[in-house]
Amino acid sequence: MREVRLVRLGAAEPMGQQAYESQSLDALRHELSNQWRISDRAVLPMRSARGAGRRIPLRLTWAAPYRLASVVGELAYGRVDLVHRLDLRCPPVARREVLTIHDLPPLRFDDEGSLPSWAARSARAAAAVICPSEFAAEEVRDLLGVRRTHVVPYGLNPARATAQPLSAAELIDLGLGVPLVVHAAGATARKNLRLLAEAWPEVLAEHPHAFLALCGPLDRRRDEHFNGLPRVRYLGSRSPQFVARLMRTANTVVVPSIYEGFGLPALEGMAAGATVVATTCGALPEVCGDAALIVRPDASEFAEAIGESLAGGTAIDRLRTAGRARAASFSWGQAARATAAVYEEALD
Repeated sequence: MREVRLVRLGAAEPMGQQAYESQSLDALRHELSNQWRISDRAVLPMRSARGAGRRIPLRLTWAAPYRLASVVGELAYGRVDLVHRLDLRCPPVARREVLTIHDLPPLRFDDEGSLPSWAARSARAAAAVICPSEFAAEEVRDLLGVRRTHVVPYGLNPARATAQPLSAAELIDLGLGVPLVVHAAGATARKNLRLLAEAWPEVLAEHPHAFLALCGPLDRRRDEHFNGLPRVRYLGSRSPQFVARLMRTANTVVVPSIYEGFGLPALEGMAAGATVVATTCGALPEVCGDAALIVRPDASEFAEAIGESLAGGTAIDRLRTAGRARAASFSWGQAARATAAVYEEALD
């Protein structure tokens, strides 16, 4: 039986990419157990204080020549039939490998870090590159010069649709109430929290009893955007289970991003039965289809869409029903089978 080893980069703050990695690994093991031996390995910096995995001098490896970086990869991952790198920053190998690239924010935004010196070369050398959307695949082709890309959308954990809403008592403990608007993501420039902060006073002018809940890692930029704004509660980093319950309670889930390779919070919001308000940017229209309110990244338009979602009515009810149906069409099993097809092609 052939073995594929999935390689991921250890992360202190699990976000959307880490959700993809864990769910993808579980689905591959479930769907392909009769065809492939699925193993995984985390790559960590030498001085990482926590986490299980193979520790390597990451920063030195990122600056090293491609051939030396590939030697590090060979030593770190071991001998298997196929390596599947789940992050472009993981060292490459000099033999056949599959690479997942979710998007390329470091090449578009100054506050998104940087890529290794060999990133583009390793992407072009991979037997296949998987992207979660056509938007992301186009970015990879345009910015890295990769010719062979495969679009494999994320799946969705069914528990997102069946999570129990927060009780009235839990909402009170959190300083929240209804109607409720939720944003669950980071605070880098591409997440465009400035747009949401500018739109919020307009929302309150029409819906003065609404609350806005913000989830995500600590970030001073979030504080700067929302400092002093009324009826806003920052809940910090929360477990996926809590976020699912929060979205099930929400009237509206907002995704104001100006760049997303997929946009998992939008899909999660639709699965939860909330009205999703998102922008026309990145992969968001591709993911949401006609099951969300999609507007330009303009504060007044965004505020108007949130207000429309809070006002409810027949059209909003239909949109929520369409959102649940669309979210249900994104399956991790389907993603695993499509990924297996890429593995077969890579070894052909």
